[in-house]
Amino acid sequence: MHTYTRLCLLTLLVPLLLDGCKHPFTPAPQPGDPANGYRPVYITNEDLRNVTVEAPQPLQSPGKIYIKDGYLFINDQQRGIHIFDNRNPAKPVELGFLRIPGNSEMAVKDSTLYANNGPDLIAINIGRPASVRVVKRMADVFTISNYPDARQVWFECPDPAKGYVVGWERTALTNPQCYR
Repeated sequence: MHTYTRLCLLTLLVPLLLDGCKHPFTPAPQPGDPANGYRPVYITNEDLRNVTVEAPQPLQSPGKIYIKDGYLFINDQQRGIHIFDNRNPAKPVELGFLRIPGNSEMAVKDSTLYANNGPDLIAINIGRPASVRVVKRMADVFTISNYPDARQVWFECPDPAKGYVVGWERTALTNPQCYR
């Protein structure tokens, strides 16, 4: 039993000791030195709040899916929601694309689809999916993180004067100031 206790303690202690082997920080690049990192992709605040119904488009970054009354709604991350007539699941027909910049979430109750539009919450009447429309907007409901999803990376600090950040592109940066 004494050997078993030692083995258990050793099993718990070794990972803790190895965790201390990590370097506690990443050194900052020197001024003028290029560093690989992320640069924000902006959209103007006016364009952000411009929700439109458009012709069908190809899926680029599919996210959440919702089925309601024979219709299929597929979120396309940061772009909007695709609407399909799914009454014949073997042959879904794409009806259109609801462009909602900064969209990543959606939920449906009755004939209302709720979606984030950047920091705003919008309610969309989907009673007739071929002719959807925004019926309500609640401004600044969500807190938006202004950094890339990746960790332990350098990135260009976002500038709110340039608009809303809808994505991040990997690129070489000169003298980046932000790190995550």
